[in-house]
Amino acid sequence: SSGINAEYGGSIVTHWRAERYVSILTAGAMVGAAVHPSLAIDHALAILVPLHTQWGLEQIFTDYIHVKALIPIIGILLKMLTGFTIVALLYFNQHDIGITQAVKDLWNIQRIKPEELS
Repeated sequence: SSGINAEYGGSIVTHWRAERYVSILTAGAMVGAAVHPSLAIDHALAILVPLHTQWGLEQIFTDYIHVKALIPIIGILLKMLTGFTIVALLYFNQHDIGITQAVKDLWNIQRIKPEELS
């Protein structure tokens, strides 16, 4: 990882390891949500999924945006969006049905046929 990540002074090796740990924890949390859903697992997903997504998007932007002046701006905006997403998902977990139940509900929505609408 370079570009956006390197500009914040972190070790590339440390960041690489953190990405791997987050990936493993995310996979484990998803399995845990399927097997034994809980508020703790929903909170873990609320943090891990946006963080994993942010790092992936950072790498895409670093690889494909070649205007050096935009990289720090995009990095800041992406971090702000990630922070907002984490806070919103934690709020959703605490004050509504939570991530796991929302995914289950979305998965179980019955498809409405056009003739049923009239």
